[in-house]
Amino acid sequence: MTSVLYIGGSGEISTACVAHSLALGHDVSVFNRGNHPIEGVRHFAGSIDGPNPYQPLANASFDVVCQFLAFDTNTVEADLEFFAPRCKHYVFISTASAYEKPCQNHVITEQTPLSNPFWDYARKKIACEDLLISQDQLPYTIVRPSHTYRSRLPGAVIDGNHQTWRLLNGKPIIVHGDGQSLWTLTHAADFARAFCCLFLNDLALGKAFHITDEQAHTWDKLILSSAKVLGVEAELVHVSSERLVHHQPLWQGPLLGDKSNSVMFDNRYLKQVIGDWQCEVALEFGLQQAATMVLNRLAAGYEPDKDIDQLVDRIIEENTFENMGSA
Repeated sequence: MTSVLYIGGSGEISTACVAHSLALGHDVSVFNRGNHPIEGVRHFAGSIDGPNPYQPLANASFDVVCQFLAFDTNTVEADLEFFAPRCKHYVFISTASAYEKPCQNHVITEQTPLSNPFWDYARKKIACEDLLISQDQLPYTIVRPSHTYRSRLPGAVIDGNHQTWRLLNGKPIIVHGDGQSLWTLTHAADFARAFCCLFLNDLALGKAFHITDEQAHTWDKLILSSAKVLGVEAELVHVSSERLVHHQPLWQGPLLGDKSNSVMFDNRYLKQVIGDWQCEVALEFGLQQAATMVLNRLAAGYEPDKDIDQLVDRIIEENTFENMGSA
């Protein structure tokens, strides 16, 4: 029986991976704060941000350690020191946002260079990858998810919960650019089936892979499809990414460093290692599942950030006024 430790285990992607590990018969443990107990899983309570974070794991060892919560090299350095004598295979969750931006080729392979001058998050993940590649203490595999969803609807500029709230309240939705940039959405259940095939796979050691759907959709389609499963109409307002970043600099990374770039992914390298695999969750079915969970959160009393909502309204008003003036 393969013993697997998930550092994290309750997030948008890792929840599905834990569930699939259990279905495969793995001996599954998770290391997290314990806010979301998981049946059938051994839980080690702790936070990677605290002093001596892995003390609860001092007497444990694992075949595979999956690191979902490392966002800087300090965490990876601590992992290398602690897990080198305690696991056979370390799987680091990076990000497909690390691939070069702006994209020189919209079809992404693992040979696409890593470079993102727009987003600190992506640059830190690249630094973590570089650290792993430079060491020989611990056998590793790097996995780069792109936009992977399970319980959240895809948000174009604002997050999916806020976007859903606006849709349900009949408020317009901002879409960056002309809404025609191509975006890949991968369901977490499909990701998990491929992810677990990498465990203790000799062909995966020392390698990096993205795990994504190979279909791409325009952002307009993704928002209109989200509205459809919610049973409402969507009024889309197109605003350039540069103008949006001018209004809110924090949007630079997610927009200029990610969503405004048209991307499609080539998964042939992954399939050479894990065999035939493809995504099976249809877009509308996956969005319907996610919508149910989003609606539950909204019903539980969700309220959007008022400042962000007012900013969105102001940008839409400004955009409408300018369009009227140029008509």
